[in-house]
Amino acid sequence: MSLPSRTDWIWIRHAAVQGQESRYYGRLDVACEPVDAVVAAVLARQLPPVGVWMASPLSRTRATALALKPGVDPVEIPDLTEQDYGLWQGRGHNDVYAANRGLDWSNPAHIRPPEGESFADLTARVAGAIDRLTTHYAGHSIVAVAHATTIRAAIGHALGLDPATSLRVEIAPLSLTRLNCRIVNGEAQWGVGCINFEVPASR
Repeated sequence: MSLPSRTDWIWIRHAAVQGQESRYYGRLDVACEPVDAVVAAVLARQLPPVGVWMASPLSRTRATALALKPGVDPVEIPDLTEQDYGLWQGRGHNDVYAANRGLDWSNPAHIRPPEGESFADLTARVAGAIDRLTTHYAGHSIVAVAHATTIRAAIGHALGLDPATSLRVEIAPLSLTRLNCRIVNGEAQWGVGCINFEVPASR
């Protein structure tokens, strides 16, 4: 009897975005900073020589993918994009908080911005995409360049975490997270290689 095939997911968060730290930039198509050449070289060595590359529709993920593998043309996966902050998009964190003091900010994973989605909504969206893509690309290595919320959701899906717990996981720009999946007796069995592996920038 053959062993179950293993599908590897290598998640990379896009490079840092400057000047947006204090606002909900989410799905705004803001550019990322240039990727440090040394960091790119180190990260590239951690990636499989042959793999399926994916990115969200936002340009900062595609730019990061190209910095790691020049000439790559990632498959665009809309379900791997950032959280939709709806009418909060582009607004400052303090401004939104001041205008919405009645919300349960102690449980941010379930706060749904007007005309947007909560982090809990995002986790369901991302989990569905991961299951679908893991089946479609079974036995392959997948390099997915995405966003902090997307990667938190992927980790939560692999470990069976609730959204509130997943939201506490730190995901730094240009960090690498490794997850893998085997289907055993029709059930997905997930493993975790590493979370939030960072490469120091050159000086």
